[in-house]
Amino acid sequence: MPERGSTDAWIWKVLLIAGVLLLLYNSLSFVVVTLIALMIAAAILPLADSARKHRVPRVATVAGVYIVGLGGLSLLFTLLVPVVADQGQQLLQRLPAYREQASLWFDSALSSTGRWTGSRTVRLPEIGIKEVGPVLQGLAEKSLAATRGLFSGTVAALLILFVAGYIVVDSRRLADGLLAFVSPAWRAETARVGSIVFDRMGDYVRGQVAVSACIALLLSIGLLLIGLETPVLIGVTAGALNFVPFLGSMVALLLALLIALNTSFFAVAGVLLLFGGVSFLEGKVLVPYLLGRKVALHPLAVLAALVVGAHLAGLIGAVVAVPILAGSNAVVQEVYVKPMARGGRG
Repeated sequence: MPERGSTDAWIWKVLLIAGVLLLLYNSLSFVVVTLIALMIAAAILPLADSARKHRVPRVATVAGVYIVGLGGLSLLFTLLVPVVADQGQQLLQRLPAYREQASLWFDSALSSTGRWTGSRTVRLPEIGIKEVGPVLQGLAEKSLAATRGLFSGTVAALLILFVAGYIVVDSRRLADGLLAFVSPAWRAETARVGSIVFDRMGDYVRGQVAVSACIALLLSIGLLLIGLETPVLIGVTAGALNFVPFLGSMVALLLALLIALNTSFFAVAGVLLLFGGVSFLEGKVLVPYLLGRKVALHPLAVLAALVVGAHLAGLIGAVVAVPILAGSNAVVQEVYVKPMARGGRG
């Protein structure tokens, strides 16, 4: 009889989890907005806790972070947007010429090995505003679809900032309210694991911002020294897309190589050395010291999270997926892996 009761309980739990997942999937826009707000709150909360020890109200900390953050972003946009827009327009206008020159390079390389490969002509795909525009438009539409129907533009941004600020200001009461739904025997452990998950997500967001800024700066300066056109555009692109692992460096490298092929052999070699050096620096120095070992994730797990996130909500989903993976990994480690390791040693 106890076995039957246990089986019935597990069946109800599975059905409940399936129902919750189905509800979340059908409310994807609400879920995405909530997750972004949680990420921002997790990044701010340690600073608010530290300031609270010095009698600084949480509201003042949140307001200060928002003022400094939004002011810094506004200044950055004011300085960078004209440069990036100008360089981006130049790049799009010159892409067809770059494509032709790259095709000539490949044709020349194949002709020198014609006795092994035969006489074949390589034509790279057409690359221009007409070809690039629909791709970017499709990516943007899929990303914005995650919030369409509930919010749009400035309203969505303001709501996210408000929710994140509210979570930081009233975190203690919110945590107590959520713990009320947990059995008293499990409340202490749930609170401990929840705190670790929130810390892990905040560590990832803060570290990723710092790593992305370093990548953008290093690549912009390096490409400028090499003498490549549009160095700021490529560097800023790499930094911005670095929030999605693997994407930023890959896109920036392809753009840099395409331009370098139309410059000189030394430019191509310089681009490869620069990106190789920055990648090595990112993996061996920036990520360990700015992100830390605690949030280290397996590349296959990161790739799977990116695929699922991008499929559900485009670029926004890919950005949100990795911090959520970091939090989920903390849950698995604290609830399953570490207790098993302790039991094995015991």
